[in-house]
Amino acid sequence: MKSSATSSLIILNVFTILLAFIPFSSSYLLPPSVLGSAIVHRNYTAISSFRVLNRRVLIQCPDPSPYLRINVSSENSLLSDNEYVNVTVSGVFLPSDDDWVAMISPSDSDVKSCPLKKSRYVQTGDLSKLPLLCHYPVKAQYMSNDPDYLKCTKQECKKYNNTNCEVSACSGTISFHVINIRTDIEFVFFSGGFETPCILTRSGPMKFSNPNQPLHGHISSIDSTATSMRLTWVSGGEETQQVQYGDGETLTSTAKTFSQDDMCTSVLPSPANDFGWHDPGYIHSAVMTGLRPSTTYSYRYGSDSVGWSDKIQFRTPPAGGSDELKFLAFGDMGKAPLDPSVEHYIQPGSLSVIKAVTDR
Repeated sequence: MKSSATSSLIILNVFTILLAFIPFSSSYLLPPSVLGSAIVHRNYTAISSFRVLNRRVLIQCPDPSPYLRINVSSENSLLSDNEYVNVTVSGVFLPSDDDWVAMISPSDSDVKSCPLKKSRYVQTGDLSKLPLLCHYPVKAQYMSNDPDYLKCTKQECKKYNNTNCEVSACSGTISFHVINIRTDIEFVFFSGGFETPCILTRSGPMKFSNPNQPLHGHISSIDSTATSMRLTWVSGGEETQQVQYGDGETLTSTAKTFSQDDMCTSVLPSPANDFGWHDPGYIHSAVMTGLRPSTTYSYRYGSDSVGWSDKIQFRTPPAGGSDELKFLAFGDMGKAPLDPSVEHYIQPGSLSVIKAVTDR
């Protein structure tokens, strides 16, 4: 790494030293409503500084490397409903513990103009600056999750002088679990950690193959007769869909949704009215009738216009009073990512509980 890289390192080191004298803390520029929310939930969820990332000031980030790139690799040209993608950051002169990547949705997230978001913040008593991003990051990971990143094990030559390498740079790769959230996504490379974030570069937008795909079907018993079962699923489409089950029976669904305004009241104005909101799509529901207790059936849900789920099997429960009934009971375990990402709220025990349930 010769003169051009050396001068760039000097710029970055000066920037790092200046940051050390800025009085940032875990409560820096955070309004009382956000601080209070963090205190209330601290014993119940895994809360990190990512929790209040959107209330940090987005400072100017020096880019000492003209070779900086972020690349996202997927097995498909369009994202599937459930997959892992590899995010590679390259052209980095000086890898840092504070380098991180966020998954943003939608991909046109802006930092300059979102007056509607500002009005919602004001309603909660938060009069500080606009959010870090008009759309809250879905999840994030530090680049140090790739152990080779900080060591610069994956070094590439970026500029040659004849056969000699004049400028070299480092790279790293981390993996994100991605599910179909119906809006396109983008990956953004930050430095400065969660306390003093600044954007270095962004990937291009990535779209899902079918944003309206019917997903996440759940069945539940209606009563103790075991002759009816309710099927509920979500889709990006409002139009009615169908359930096909048993020996050719077909039902039409009803569809409902909820808005951001439905989530909060004057008594509890946070969090859905200040950050992290994402359109839930439409919740479809239909009741399968004419079933027999303790019997296996197959079903699928969707439509020709938005697509169909896979064919799935389920077994009805025994009729009321039967001695064969067995069940598992557990509480609301929250959620946790399948990758090493941090999210707004994380309850890691949820994964082990569900795994234990499915292993029974």
